Amino acid sequence: MPRVLFIFILSITFFSSPSVSIAPDESPAKPGEWGFRPSDGETTTLNPPGFSWRPMKGATAYDLQVSAEEDFSQVVYEKMGHRFSAHCPSEVLKPGIYFWRYRVHLKEEESPTEWSSVRKFALGPESVEFPCPPLEELTAKIPAGHPRLMFRNDDLPRLREIGRDRMENRWKDVIDQADKRLENPPDTTEPPLYPEGTKFKSEEWKTIWWGNRRKTIAVADSAATLAFAYNLTGEEKYGEAAHRLIMAMTEWDTDGATNYKYNDEAAMPAMYMTSRAYTWAHPFFSEADRKAVTQMMFKRGRDCYDHLRGRRHLWNPYASHSNRAWHFLGEIATTFYGEFPEAEEWLEYAMTILYCAYPVWSDSDGGWHEGTAYWSSYTRRFLQWTLTLEAIFGIDVFERPFFNKTGDFGMYVMPPGSKSGGFGDQGGHFQARSLAPFMDLLGASAKNPYWLWYADANGREMEWGYLGYLFSAKAASTEPKAPWDLPDSAVFRGVGVAALNTNILSGTENVQVLFKSSPMGRSSHGYNANNSFLLNLNGDRALVRSGKREIHGSPHHRDWMWESKADNSILVNGEGQIKHSSDSTGEITAFKTSDAIDVVVGEAADSYKTLDRFTRRIVFLKPHAVLIHDILEAPEPSTFQYNLHSIGPFELEENRATWQGDPGSLEIAFLEPSNLVLSQTDQYDVPPHDWANLDLNEWHLTVDSEEKVKRREFLTLIVINGVDGKVEMSREGERKNIMITLAEEKFDLRLGDMEFSVEGAGIDWEF
Repeated sequence: MPRVLFIFILSITFFSSPSVSIAPDESPAKPGEWGFRPSDGETTTLNPPGFSWRPMKGATAYDLQVSAEEDFSQVVYEKMGHRFSAHCPSEVLKPGIYFWRYRVHLKEEESPTEWSSVRKFALGPESVEFPCPPLEELTAKIPAGHPRLMFRNDDLPRLREIGRDRMENRWKDVIDQADKRLENPPDTTEPPLYPEGTKFKSEEWKTIWWGNRRKTIAVADSAATLAFAYNLTGEEKYGEAAHRLIMAMTEWDTDGATNYKYNDEAAMPAMYMTSRAYTWAHPFFSEADRKAVTQMMFKRGRDCYDHLRGRRHLWNPYASHSNRAWHFLGEIATTFYGEFPEAEEWLEYAMTILYCAYPVWSDSDGGWHEGTAYWSSYTRRFLQWTLTLEAIFGIDVFERPFFNKTGDFGMYVMPPGSKSGGFGDQGGHFQARSLAPFMDLLGASAKNPYWLWYADANGREMEWGYLGYLFSAKAASTEPKAPWDLPDSAVFRGVGVAALNTNILSGTENVQVLFKSSPMGRSSHGYNANNSFLLNLNGDRALVRSGKREIHGSPHHRDWMWESKADNSILVNGEGQIKHSSDSTGEITAFKTSDAIDVVVGEAADSYKTLDRFTRRIVFLKPHAVLIHDILEAPEPSTFQYNLHSIGPFELEENRATWQGDPGSLEIAFLEPSNLVLSQTDQYDVPPHDWANLDLNEWHLTVDSEEKVKRREFLTLIVINGVDGKVEMSREGERKNIMITLAEEKFDLRLGDMEFSVEGAGIDWEF
């Protein structure tokens, strides 16, 4: 064959051969990422599950397949050309074993990637049916006219009748609030920018940052209140006033002080409150007005959507602010559907988050990783979206396990009258009476009699205004009920919180131990140390997590409160756990409860860089004493420092500390090891800002075992309110035998290295 012809044939063969197939990026999820869901081998609680996979750079679309056979010879569901890296099917699957895979369409490639690895999951008969309606079904349910948020036009006769006949105080409150806005309208001048040279997170910065949020809310919420009053009464003066306020907002620069990137705390209420006011007062806007409002809201919605997509929220859904922004985007999408084409995509995105990646700081028991203050704040905002989900789209999220159990989290962590909200940012000083309005909304939404009882038991200082009106209308048929038939203690395993109580009916007559060891780590607002605990007496704080946030991310917040030394936990060589990180994980490995004894066990070695083991066992001998047994193992000889924090000082003796406060007294005996060094101070390594004027009166006790060892055990007995008792200890090899007598009741504890047992008061438990 001539050489030229041979080269020509080779060229044809080379250039006509099929392109090399690209594999999708299946690198394992890092801490803080949502991960591939359902995970391989998982039994899902929802039918169908929400599918999630790693987004790929340059992706234009994704294909998903679900099969009853591993070779995909029997595909039971597929979604082709999907624009997001998550999807929940619109069809319920039969119970059984399934397999799923996905592939990616890339911008620069003619063909999609190879199919991903095959992952297996199971659906049991107990899985809750919760399919996501297809987009075309969702959009078909949006009314052609207005209103489009929280209620439909044909709901108004019922809402008016309930208000006049059964909720006169609610009706009067809405009208009174609207009249106040008529008489004294809010300032509608545009919120100011930061002056040049303003130091980030300084007092001046905070004043403007938070002040702009308040100013935006004053205008937008006033408009929504007035617009709602118009719908109740039909009086045009309210609708006209709402119209004036919204039109004033159209004069604000959407790239200015209320821009999403500049100040999302001002931008978010400008998104959702304005949407409500506009859809409720829609008849008062001319075509030119509607164009101006639509242009403003398109810009605000696009800024939010671009932010969420830019940070890949479906794969990285743990950002605190983003976890409310997405359903505010849903309100814009619903209100302005048909006004601009992007609204359809935003609605699909919001629903994809709801079905595939929300809530994220939660577990199926109803717990919330960030603590009670952020749980109530964020879930309260989400509840507002549920009004629209139900009224407009016919979706009841309270069919899902988290939502139909989550009120229990507040009830157990903060029994009525409690003056502490436990772990999590702002939780230490959060009080049950502040939780009551939220529990009222939650109880109304879920029609849960226990949660409505909780609101009553705390004085039922209910949410007022239009939200209080709408939620009260939902709750009208549900009678509150005290939880006499529920246990006093509970565990929320997925978020690693156990609440051990003597009386959930009354926090002011309750002795409570709260314990944390979280698989979600110490990230976001749930930064407290794993295997730490709190002790509350009669609803008040005794042994506490120390410090108080004056501003998020301040030196005191970051360098004291985020550190393990601020919690009732243990340091190794003076160092604490990996701080403020999802890498710093723990786990509740055992929990049992009874009227007389509660037991919780946590493992938190993975929270440290320097430990192979940190097992903490807590035995609550109700209501008289708490025994804490710690086992720590390090790869190198180390010192271990045991930390306790209280309101007011301790009195120190050799291996003992006593404490007296308003709610009661504690006698703390450090039974093992011997020769400990005890010291205390009321100073912080990094104190709060002077301008915060915080007088916390917190004392920090350090119990130091100065000898360097690879293995250390601490055995601590906390006797409450001076009850008579004695402790007898003996050993059998590595096992400790402890006989504790309290108020003539005897408890026998046998503490081994890998197992232990508790006997007494009719209980005989082995762990």
